[in-house]
Amino acid sequence: MNAVAFYNLKGGVGKTTAAVNVAYLAAAAGQRVLLWDLDPQGAASFILRVRARVGNLRRKTLQHGTTFTDAIKETDYPNLDLLPADFSYRKFDRVLDHLDKPVRVMRTLVDTLGADYDVVFLDCPAGFSLLTEAVLETADLCLVPTIPTPLSVQTLARILKWIDRRGLPSQLAAFFSMVDRRKTLHRRACEWSAEHRGNFLEAHIPYASVVEQTSVRRMPLPEFAERDPASRAFAHLWSELGAWLERQQVHRTESRVPVGPALSAIEGLSAELERAAEREVQPEHQAPVLRPSFSPTATGVALLIHSFDTDDGSLARSGHILELRECATSLLLVAGRSSADDISLAQVRIDGAWAIQILSGEVSPVVILDRRLGRPGPPIVEEIHSIVGKRKLSRIESRMASAHTRLSASPNPVAAVSPA
Repeated sequence: MNAVAFYNLKGGVGKTTAAVNVAYLAAAAGQRVLLWDLDPQGAASFILRVRARVGNLRRKTLQHGTTFTDAIKETDYPNLDLLPADFSYRKFDRVLDHLDKPVRVMRTLVDTLGADYDVVFLDCPAGFSLLTEAVLETADLCLVPTIPTPLSVQTLARILKWIDRRGLPSQLAAFFSMVDRRKTLHRRACEWSAEHRGNFLEAHIPYASVVEQTSVRRMPLPEFAERDPASRAFAHLWSELGAWLERQQVHRTESRVPVGPALSAIEGLSAELERAAEREVQPEHQAPVLRPSFSPTATGVALLIHSFDTDDGSLARSGHILELRECATSLLLVAGRSSADDISLAQVRIDGAWAIQILSGEVSPVVILDRRLGRPGPPIVEEIHSIVGKRKLSRIESRMASAHTRLSASPNPVAAVSPA
């Protein structure tokens, strides 16, 4: 049995979609497959039409594993079983922390659950946590979907540094996800990966509406769009993974087959993408300026937009938005109203470290707004504070921006702060 984790520090990178489709393709190829949905949000369970219900998570649950074994459900597809998510998974870290040697507990649990399967896929939640560390040390391979943008590549570098610093034995393989070849940055990243074989898998998962239909139709992509290029891309990803699993079986008693990107190469790609982004937004007659300061009248194009809200959608219901925008030469944290007749915003420019902390759930976006704007802040930020209260804010959506999405929705935002 092999254990393969789908993981990224960031959310919204296509991790669950890849996990579901690769698990389906592995099962279709004759592998006995278990997909474990470890994310409390239960997206994989939703797609495969299995009710997200396991039971209360306690120390005995992890120590004995019978609760998990009993919760495994058959899906509508031959050879593919699912261990569904449960909201109690939010307590996973706390329960592991009370157990001696949590890594050994997780490894024993995965071995027990996988006894009747050829491969166990783990769809992991975003962020760094004790659960993440235990999974990465347990899994034979960690697959990291990466969007071809500077911040996403920086995130991959941070994961590599974290694994190296922790001395984890897990192997890691990255692949580009949500690729839009109409975008210069995406094309350059894909060209770079072809020139630097071994740092990324060859499969590139496209950004396409048909991929998003996986969640709408609640079925794997090949079930309703077998001939679509996106289905072929997932098949290519499974082909590469299947070949690795076969090699792993041959070399299991000797030495592990090495895979994974080199940290120096990934940092080089990140720097190259930043330079390409800066060249893209500079007029031809103007010399490139590194990291230009943002001003209220600045314009630019957003590449990726991450939206945040409470679990019950209180911001959306009240007509407010809270977004992290990845732009060509900047990262913007934006608070405002979504109504067409009121587009006043409060926005601050932040660095990559803060953006990664926000996307991994380590810090709330309103905390960063407070640090940059002070308290009391602009009226729009204070409105969001009163709506959210003490409830947790989570990333609810990540979407590619349209070609005309600007850095600022208004030429006169409430606040525009450059980096300190």
